[in-house]
Amino acid sequence: MPDVSRAADWANVAVAFSIVALTLSSLRVRRSPIAARSWLFFGLASLTLLAHASLDLMTAEYAQFASVMQLATSALLGAGFVLLYGADRDGVEKVEKQAEQDTLTGLLNLRSFRAAAAQRTARTVDHKGSCAVAVLDLDGFKDVNDTKGHPAGDRVLQAVASAIKANLRAADLAARYGGDEFVILLDRCDRLEARRIAQRIRWSVEVLTAARGSRVSLSCGVAVCPESGRDIDELIHKADAMLLAVKRGGKNDIKLANGA
Repeated sequence: MPDVSRAADWANVAVAFSIVALTLSSLRVRRSPIAARSWLFFGLASLTLLAHASLDLMTAEYAQFASVMQLATSALLGAGFVLLYGADRDGVEKVEKQAEQDTLTGLLNLRSFRAAAAQRTARTVDHKGSCAVAVLDLDGFKDVNDTKGHPAGDRVLQAVASAIKANLRAADLAARYGGDEFVILLDRCDRLEARRIAQRIRWSVEVLTAARGSRVSLSCGVAVCPESGRDIDELIHKADAMLLAVKRGGKNDIKLANGA
């Protein structure tokens, strides 16, 4: 029986050195602060485990100290696993968020926007309220790309995204529709408020892009639910038609769809 006990103690020593090696390796490659802290706990646990095994290999008078080291090892390992779980969960949430966003502007991508906006419009119809969808397109964006290059064009798109975010309310949604087009859903919003918000965005776009040395203007088409449509695809289609009318009429304006 003593031989079995001593074998277990030597096994603990080997495990402790293995944890130290894994900790050092993980600290070299992991960049998440939470993950790094978790492996520091594992590293400390390896030291207490080593102390526990070493004391067990000594005489019985050190048994009390060995028990303390055993408890410390369990506590440190538990804390390490809790932090590691938190880091993994944060990583998953970050990946999920990135999958929903347009990488350049930080706005939603179109797929995520459609899913969320479909729920909002359905709720609007069920509660007999109103909301609005606006499709926005930049005027003169191609000239920026052609004359100043795509990095300048990217900075314009980021400025436009900032202008949109600054003028939306917490419950509103915004996405990059594609290229230099954007789409927004204005929750619980009537025609008058939709025009007012779109106008603020249009002015903000001109100011922000001018400040960055690549001034562009904004054309916008708006459709209001339920009078111009009762689902997100219909509303986007109506708003897009209004946007086309603005483009054909001279650009740099806002046009609202009539009732269905």
